[in-house]
Amino acid sequence: MQDILIKELEISEFRGIRKLAKPLNLESFNVLIGRNNVGKSAILEALYFLAMPYNYLIRPYDKNIFNFIADLHGGGPSLIYGRAGKAFLRYKFKTAVKAVFPRLRGESGETISKPIVNVERIELEVFRDGIGRVLINNLGVDYDGYRVLLETLGLDPERNVLCLYIPNSSRAYDSIMSFVLRDEVWSWIEKNGFHSKVVRDILATVVYDKFTEVTIRKDKLCVRKEVSEEIGPLYIDVKSLGEGVKRVLLAYLAIEYLNPKIVLWDDIEVAAHPSLIEALLKWLASTNRQIVLTTHSIDVLYVLTQIQPKNSKIFILKKDRQDTVQYIEKDIDEIEESLESGVDIRKIIEELQL
Repeated sequence: MQDILIKELEISEFRGIRKLAKPLNLESFNVLIGRNNVGKSAILEALYFLAMPYNYLIRPYDKNIFNFIADLHGGGPSLIYGRAGKAFLRYKFKTAVKAVFPRLRGESGETISKPIVNVERIELEVFRDGIGRVLINNLGVDYDGYRVLLETLGLDPERNVLCLYIPNSSRAYDSIMSFVLRDEVWSWIEKNGFHSKVVRDILATVVYDKFTEVTIRKDKLCVRKEVSEEIGPLYIDVKSLGEGVKRVLLAYLAIEYLNPKIVLWDDIEVAAHPSLIEALLKWLASTNRQIVLTTHSIDVLYVLTQIQPKNSKIFILKKDRQDTVQYIEKDIDEIEESLESGVDIRKIIEELQL
């Protein structure tokens, strides 16, 4: 199952995380749980910088990633621990990626022309006002070089994204809605059948109505409802189906169009009925993508024990008084055993010695 791109993540001085006690060793399907303000969202945002760390408007939000994340938290200084200094984000690939770059910069500043590099590590410096150095295997890479890396990974930087981050933000979902409604995006969605596939994968299992497709009517995203030969079809505004259904439909369509290798989804359970959570997690587990989710919901953990996604790992996070994030790892069988014993796995970390 070749869907683990990033195997290891290190964070220091980023947002509320002074440091990780040890690198986060990711699997194919990852779920982060823990109390509020423990660093779950910050971990997703740290991973999101991989999509494009430079000043480039990335879809579906049409902002550069630094500004997008900064706007979620009140400005650039909020991205640095203590609002002073700089943050470091370090990533390790599971498998080295061989790429031919137009140029890289050596440690002493010299230019290395057309180097062939087996990319194993990426490191970013984050300052209060933007991104500093971007290093590949300790060599400096510029915007053109980073695009070469994306292309080597099989991405078209004008069409796809390496990572898609879906925060728990109404503004972000509004941006996704506007993106999906664009003519060139919607035409692709219809041409490739995802306007009906989203109904089969998600809606058909969670609602009683007979919906057949998602479509655009009067500049609004709607679902087509079949009623009878005498009535209909009716077109129901997606927004009237409830916030949870709306969010899932939008995220599904954006993911399929942008085709990221890594999906980062914060608070996946917000406004979602357990049946919707089940349909969503089944679909995510079936895609050939690396998944990193956060949740506070016991329903998400129950569903995971039912669908048993391959190569999965649950991280239970805790932060100490020095703002060092510690964690323990659990596999699905361990989560299932805890639930069957009546143990709330979200709470036991307070009693564990890490």
